[in-house]
Amino acid sequence: MNRVFYIFRHGETNWNRERRCQGHTNIALNEVGLSQAVELAEKLLTIPLDVIVSSDLERALETGKKVASIKSIPLIIDARLREMSYGQAEGMLFEDAIETFGKDLWQKLQSFKVENDHVGFPGGETRKIARERFLASINHLIQTTEFKNIGISTHGGALRNTLHYFLPDTQPLLVIPNCVVYRLIFDPVKDQFIADSTPFKFN
Repeated sequence: MNRVFYIFRHGETNWNRERRCQGHTNIALNEVGLSQAVELAEKLLTIPLDVIVSSDLERALETGKKVASIKSIPLIIDARLREMSYGQAEGMLFEDAIETFGKDLWQKLQSFKVENDHVGFPGGETRKIARERFLASINHLIQTTEFKNIGISTHGGALRNTLHYFLPDTQPLLVIPNCVVYRLIFDPVKDQFIADSTPFKFN
């Protein structure tokens, strides 16, 4: 039987609104973000999730807790589901990061082609390192649990970085608003992952 991961981004933070690089910086949800988390949980009531597994960073953890609480299912915390570390860029406005570290670096970080796998901000993680960390968590769940439908509370960059790995190079940049949900399906017969290229649509 397939294992289905419903991967969602956390609710809004003030840094999201200000367009700042968050990375590993531990920023809480704002009031809008808390409302978004509740709305997401209510939508997910239609999905038979077995468990929520969340990044340990507060914005994702708060979102994951809301979903787990409203659905009355267990919550597991896994730091491997954190956002990519942006190193020296963390806390900077996007436009200031572009000016400081260069448009070329920024464009490469917005591209998920294999040749950009080793790109990252100074002092931060590369795309490859961050993705391998995230997928180690996913594979651990597959290998050590019987959960079939798993909610993953994580971050925009982490979500993009993971899904694009399983999509064609020609795939346009995935749209990742706060609390969007995408599916990543593992087929054990073919031993392969299948990623959504569009957000999950609730009935």
